[in-house]
Amino acid sequence: MIEIRTLKNIDEFKQIPEIEKDAWGFTEEDTEPHHLMTRVHKYGGLIQGLFLDGKIIGFSYALIGKWKKEYMIYSHMVAVLKQHQGKGYGFLIKNAQREELLEMGYDLVCWNYDPLESLNCYFNIHRLGVVSDEYEHNVYGVGESGLHKGLATDRLIATWHLRSERVAEKMKKKLPPLIEDIPSVKLETFTQNTAYIEIPRDIRSIRHNDIETAKKWRMRTRELFECAFKKDYVVENIVFSKDKKRIFIQLNKG
Repeated sequence: MIEIRTLKNIDEFKQIPEIEKDAWGFTEEDTEPHHLMTRVHKYGGLIQGLFLDGKIIGFSYALIGKWKKEYMIYSHMVAVLKQHQGKGYGFLIKNAQREELLEMGYDLVCWNYDPLESLNCYFNIHRLGVVSDEYEHNVYGVGESGLHKGLATDRLIATWHLRSERVAEKMKKKLPPLIEDIPSVKLETFTQNTAYIEIPRDIRSIRHNDIETAKKWRMRTRELFECAFKKDYVVENIVFSKDKKRIFIQLNKG
């Protein structure tokens, strides 16, 4: 049986760092302190757990924030144990988070995500309906362990407008991937209403086998996203080439 509910006691909070270590390869130093979670829960944040047959296998961890003069929720972490990934549990967690935050009266949730992680980009943009118009350099410093070891931790800022038609439609049904024959004139030129930035299919394998190539992906995409945002483009979709061998983030003129 699957259950998603708000976590409230110290024994439940203590289980979250173990999920972080399993899902992301974190060391003990990387994990969030469980005692801080008790304060986040008490003072208006939202920490939810996903339980499978009574055992916690995933969580979401969100705090109150303020962004562009608007009070909002910052969704700091969402994770599922590695053995349960790829089964739709991440979507269930985010859906439960959205429903609870709407009940709490919030309209906007923000978080950050790595534009080189194609699966995460697909989930955030295509499945959840986030948009992005801001890029941050090396948010957490160069990765020292886990998924991002050796790479600058650049991030796109996700904005999730909970009450928007876009998000409501995305949450109702799972749409098929977008497949396009992308005209070369639109590819990374930022001279048309729509532009595309290519991202790697599997940055984790690239990083593991050739860190210098991974670093080149980081620097190249950093340059392109910053150029696009300066020209008022907004990340709105993720698309595949017709042969499905290449992946592009689609940006539209704001």
